Amino acid sequence: MEQTKQSDKARLGAMGEMMVVVKLMEHGWDAFNANCTIKNYKSVDVVCLNSGLKESTELWWKPQTALIQVKTCLQKNIPAGFSIDQCLDRSLLEKMVKGPYVFVYAVKKENDYTFRYFIISRKEIIDLLYAGHNWYRNMWYREKDIVGYSPACLSVKWLSGMNEPENAKHEAFINPLNGISCEDCWENIWKN
Repeated sequence: MEQTKQSDKARLGAMGEMMVVVKLMEHGWDAFNANCTIKNYKSVDVVCLNSGLKESTELWWKPQTALIQVKTCLQKNIPAGFSIDQCLDRSLLEKMVKGPYVFVYAVKKENDYTFRYFIISRKEIIDLLYAGHNWYRNMWYREKDIVGYSPACLSVKWLSGMNEPENAKHEAFINPLNGISCEDCWENIWKN
């Protein structure tokens, strides 16, 4: 049973990566899955090239390249690939986050999937991971501390730019996305 769950999870992740490659190509960019040559390449799932943008004036012949991490999940809290403690170490995030992220929220009805895509720039993902998990760890009214090595997740609500209002359990969370959803914002691939 556990093997089936693991293979289903891996299959869903592979589907998300393939769907992202298709979406990038629909936008006129060249893209390929980095995992087709190295099994689960660290911190990069998809490589995307934009020949309409140049890497620099010195490298006028070289298209701009984006190293994209893809995270796919059936739950509204999508694992980000870091622990809570790692999200609280901004210098670690600066080192480990190589480029933009695409969070793929999948909904399954019988054997059919629908996908929603949340595209967030490198700077925005670092800001959101740090701010969200600092809030979750330090601004909740708890008697017992949370486990720092627990997986860090980002909610579809946060990726949609929404805040968390103050309540009896926690202070308010002000989302660094400032109310702007990153759903279907494919141009975020090319932002820092």
